[in-house]
Amino acid sequence: MTKIIPTLILAFLLTACTSQENGEEKKFNTDKKAETATEVTTTTEKNVSTEAEKVVDEKAETYAKNIFTLTDTKGNKLHVDEAENGIVFQEHKDKVVFVIFFGYRCPPCLEEIPVIKEMVKEKGDKLAVIGLEVQRLPEEQLKIFQESKKLNYTILSGEHVANSKFVSYIAERAQWNGSIPFLVGINPKGEVGVVHVGGIGKGEFEKVFDQLSN
Repeated sequence: MTKIIPTLILAFLLTACTSQENGEEKKFNTDKKAETATEVTTTTEKNVSTEAEKVVDEKAETYAKNIFTLTDTKGNKLHVDEAENGIVFQEHKDKVVFVIFFGYRCPPCLEEIPVIKEMVKEKGDKLAVIGLEVQRLPEEQLKIFQESKKLNYTILSGEHVANSKFVSYIAERAQWNGSIPFLVGINPKGEVGVVHVGGIGKGEFEKVFDQLSN
């Protein structure tokens, strides 16, 4: 992972709300951004078979496992694997996943909350929502916010180092410029299919879910 500190500053200091119904669409960078979990080393010995070299090459092309271990406000862990066209949450395999950057004092973010809660209720175990608060609300206050809003989905605070690095990682791969709400939609295979800046309503959320489900 590269450019953690500059991107992290961007993530937490330049957040700005945008309520555009049809906000900006972005692409998710498919380049590998984390080091592979297993370093592959070889020696140039004459007796190394062609098949063995092929296996080494395949391992070298694999993407890293468990690049992040995130912690939510309830102390639960989320383990993240890297994929060519996205990321995989080990705890949410075979589900549509919405990763949402939001702020506790961002009007369009607050407007989305009832819609997201309704989506979670309707879609059941077909949808996982992971909200990352990026306006630096202290975690203890974020827990109060979560309880007062009766949020029925996962909430992460930036006070955890791994959570903050994950924000930076997503920001770099998804070209996030600091505007919120910010949505990264991931299909059940772990492929990012939607990257959207700006608030959206129930109809748009439904379209995103349907697009990712197909």
